[in-house]
Amino acid sequence: MTPVPVLERLVLDGQDYDGDGSDDIGVFRAEQRLWLLRDITRVYFGRPGDLPASGDYNGDGTTDLALRRPSTGMWRIRGITARYLGIDSDLPVPGDYDGDGTTDVAVFRSKNGLWFIADISRIYWGEEGDLPVSADYNGDGTADPAVFSPPEGLWLIRNITGAFFGKDGDIPLPGDYDGDGTAEPAILRRTNGLWVLKGVTRRYFSREGDVPVPAYYGGAAKTLGIFRPSAGLWNLPGFTRVYYGHEDDIPLSGN
Repeated sequence: MTPVPVLERLVLDGQDYDGDGSDDIGVFRAEQRLWLLRDITRVYFGRPGDLPASGDYNGDGTTDLALRRPSTGMWRIRGITARYLGIDSDLPVPGDYDGDGTTDVAVFRSKNGLWFIADISRIYWGEEGDLPVSADYNGDGTADPAVFSPPEGLWLIRNITGAFFGKDGDIPLPGDYDGDGTAEPAILRRTNGLWVLKGVTRRYFSREGDVPVPAYYGGAAKTLGIFRPSAGLWNLPGFTRVYYGHEDDIPLSGN
């Protein structure tokens, strides 16, 4: 199996940078430290090698620019704070894990299934090789630690359920795709561009080389979307098709 690229394993906590209730199109140009948010702003923040880790860290209803520096474990949240959490190989999994309306700094250590949620908890959930898929699966307003195990296509959602959905090589993309307030397991099958949203729909959409960017572009429910690096193309069915970004950019929505 070809390993799932890092960009397709991150679960970011919302990308509404202007507070209008809908997620926005944006990219991070790491080599230039440049954040480009379509129709909103462009900002220099960070340095080459940083990973975006945006979320609403102060609870004001808008997404804050944030990054994690794998080489040092530093998190920088623009205009708010900086702190250290995690080691180089950890994956950032920011989310609202305590239901207070703000994004919490958190990492997942894949080699032993350890979740570090800053100032809240430290738990083991998952095994080596699992991918983090935290989301609000029961509608209580908090992110639930969860993992997708590629060999079996097994989803394990802490204190809620376990289910087989998908197979080895699929990209897990959880979210509330039907607008009922709870997240559903969802996958993209890279071999043929098939998206399967559990209990919602299945559709062929995307091709080899596309980066999935599903997000809440309409506000109420998560919708499909892809970023095609080779062309800088964003294709969001039902919303827009636009060229924004370059081949080496990291898309901010939907990771």
